[in-house]
Amino acid sequence: MRRSRHLLFGPKTAKLEFLLSPLSRLPISVDDGPVGEAIGLLREDLKRVKLDRIQPNFYLSTGYGTVEGTTNIAVGFYDTHPLIRDLHKEFRRWSYSPEEILATLRHETGHAFCYAYKLYRRKDFRDTFNVRGHFFHTYPVTNRYVERANPWSRDFVNPSGDHYAQKHPDDDFAETFCVWFTSRRNWRRKYRRFPGALRKLDFVDSVVRELRRTDPELENDPSLLDEPISEMTDTLAQFLKANIRRYRREATGYVDGDLRRLFHKTPLRSGLLRNYLPAADFIKEHHPFLMHRISRWVKVDPLVAKDLLDKYQHRAKELRLSLHKRERENKLLELVSYLSHRCTLYQSTGSFLG
Repeated sequence: MRRSRHLLFGPKTAKLEFLLSPLSRLPISVDDGPVGEAIGLLREDLKRVKLDRIQPNFYLSTGYGTVEGTTNIAVGFYDTHPLIRDLHKEFRRWSYSPEEILATLRHETGHAFCYAYKLYRRKDFRDTFNVRGHFFHTYPVTNRYVERANPWSRDFVNPSGDHYAQKHPDDDFAETFCVWFTSRRNWRRKYRRFPGALRKLDFVDSVVRELRRTDPELENDPSLLDEPISEMTDTLAQFLKANIRRYRREATGYVDGDLRRLFHKTPLRSGLLRNYLPAADFIKEHHPFLMHRISRWVKVDPLVAKDLLDKYQHRAKELRLSLHKRERENKLLELVSYLSHRCTLYQSTGSFLG
């Protein structure tokens, strides 16, 4: 990679840009990174066991979980991008491996299967998983179940070693489903000395065979979400409680300040939008002219000017900046000034920042 491009688009600069971005504006999706790979594998497995009538609705959230009584599954946004994963591990001191992400999604799919077919209403389900009282209203609000969990019990599966199946019948079923789903060919052998857990695995096996050719009872509402990041205005730094001073010092291509001085936030009122142009489109429109003029005036390699223009265009789009149509000539002059200054700095110091 060219030095100029590395300075502008390098990981330290990208991390600062991520840290200062609101969660709702992070350029990520459920199809990205280890999360996207795990969802793809999960969907293939659902087809393989003929459970593809369940179509979980995956969405980005602050953690993993299934919204009560729905098939809406939250996934941790921090597992969608390698740089965000690095930041998450640095500031929160933990991270999930790809295998752990897949196991977690299999567990959550167990919840979704239970809710989709409303298994909690069935007598055989309630008897097998010892359901007492209202299935949802009795769910504990803390993880103090660990204090009463029996580590020697043979009535529960324990794939992760944390006795999570003993928290509540809802998680008991989801953990059992996860074991059945993960080791469909050897769960009988693996749990042959755990009669209580084996009885639950047999129930999962039989209920899947019974229901996989029938449509779910639940008509899912995809709007019922818990902490979707699409509604969150906190920045990534605020979420991680991160001290970003080091990243400010080390970022070699942070140009957001320039762009915010040059352009405006895009108006929210639709009636005003017709008077504004997206700043990224404006930069793209004048890209050839600006690259030629600046490289000629500053006597810098045209590729250096191109890299800087690409950076301005990219960040203007991410920041959703715009300009009023009547400002076009003035903004073009200002843009030339900013770009020329940055290229002059690079030419004399090897850095775009003063």
